[in-house]
Amino acid sequence: MGADWGSCGQSEIKFAGVETVYDSSTTYKCPVKIIVGSTNITLNDSVKFDGSITPLLTAVNPRYGTVTGGDLVTFSGVGFSTNTADYTITLDGINCPVTAASSTSVTCTTGKRPGLIPTSTVIFIAGKGLVST
Repeated sequence: MGADWGSCGQSEIKFAGVETVYDSSTTYKCPVKIIVGSTNITLNDSVKFDGSITPLLTAVNPRYGTVTGGDLVTFSGVGFSTNTADYTITLDGINCPVTAASSTSVTCTTGKRPGLIPTSTVIFIAGKGLVST
């Protein structure tokens, strides 16, 4: 059917990329590059980072918790959502359900941490993306 509609099938497509920029500007444009095999293609368009609309984490309280879970953790910052349903928070890969949210803070309850696992903090807000840490 794809040939009838003038399309082609893709067996795999992967989007990846993190660019760290040491720049104090509130906006920054990053070039878009596509790599197909050994071919590098740079598009004319760019992705724009805009600090004024990007949620920013400024504090975490408490900094440490128990491995048994059940601790309330409050993340403070700017540009947060007031809707608890907008959040997906994972601490060390374990879901941290949100219990309260305001435009400057969000609180979640930690889950049980089984054994030694790599540490990570990921805060995603629907409609805004990842919180800058």
